[in-house]
Amino acid sequence: MTKADETRARILTAAENVVLRDGVNHLTLESTATQAGLSKGGVLYHFPSRDALVGAMVTRLIESFHADLADRQAADRAPGSFTRAYVQATFDPGCPPETERENRLGAALVAAATAEPELLAPLQADFADMQRGVQNDGIDAARATVARLAADGLWLAELFGLGPLDPGLRARVADVLVDLTRESP
Repeated sequence: MTKADETRARILTAAENVVLRDGVNHLTLESTATQAGLSKGGVLYHFPSRDALVGAMVTRLIESFHADLADRQAADRAPGSFTRAYVQATFDPGCPPETERENRLGAALVAAATAEPELLAPLQADFADMQRGVQNDGIDAARATVARLAADGLWLAELFGLGPLDPGLRARVADVLVDLTRESP
């Protein structure tokens, strides 16, 4: 990783921290620069606008998710492996809902949706690709889609504090969704 890549990553982490700590309305180039320990000019060099910063947060979200998917799917080549990896990467069965990764991903998503809805276009395209992967995973497409949508719904419900589940029930729901991906078509 080059020094420029390290600085970009530091800026993105700072932007996520601003959103987590202060809310998306306080995400500015200035607040990000302060959080990152840089000048505003240093942030502007890498991200010429708030929209560019938010767009990079969305891209980082996509890249992080894909890396997690690849890691999880590497050891599992049975039918349904893509959907299982998707479910596991989406809400990490067995981990508490307040994990740092989930919060950071949620921060990027909320920042993007609130700041400029068209910045979600890469994420929307990626979800369409994910759905194609789920539908072509070697298991019944409806079962695979139910597992994906349920995982997405749980993650969003937790992100917005909508009826959070206790950890025991959450783990059981995760197990049910993973089992759903093992069913024959």
